Amino acid sequence: MPESDPQISQGRKRWELDRAGWDTLMTALAPDRELAGHKYEELRRRLTDLFAWEGCELPDQLADEALNRLARKLTEGIAIPHLDRYAFGIARFLVQEDLRARRGRQAALRQFPNQNAAGRSPSMVAALEECLAGLPDANRRLIERYYADDRAMLARELGISVNALRNRALRIREELFECVSRKCDDE
Repeated sequence: MPESDPQISQGRKRWELDRAGWDTLMTALAPDRELAGHKYEELRRRLTDLFAWEGCELPDQLADEALNRLARKLTEGIAIPHLDRYAFGIARFLVQEDLRARRGRQAALRQFPNQNAAGRSPSMVAALEECLAGLPDANRRLIERYYADDRAMLARELGISVNALRNRALRIREELFECVSRKCDDE
């Protein structure tokens, strides 16, 4: 999971945990490798519990992402005296990112044309969720953030005009509409 959408849209490679990052993280947790492993598992469990408590989707993956971001900071040479506190600080940001993504999906559902006057059928909602999941990560995050965030701020982050952002969102919405229509027609 990338830290920010602009990195993806501008073609920069996202940082991934490698062997050196893993070793740096483990050494920072404890000098003894076995003890470091226990501390890692305990910290990961606590992070997972936090994400579950906050109602986040995929708490295990968010815990892994928090630990990956922590490892990244360590490999960048940032001195972190209290790893647990720092990891939970990262987790606070991830909770907010998850909340924005959920709001974006909910807003996209509200924007999606009603199939009938009574509203959307459960199968339509399921089809939209499936179609959202099938989008490339950058497009999915963009459409979620488009509906959840300040659009002018998002356009600035991406280095494009608000009109260009609207056009990208329109193309993604059209793709989603076609996908959902196909899935609903198949039923």
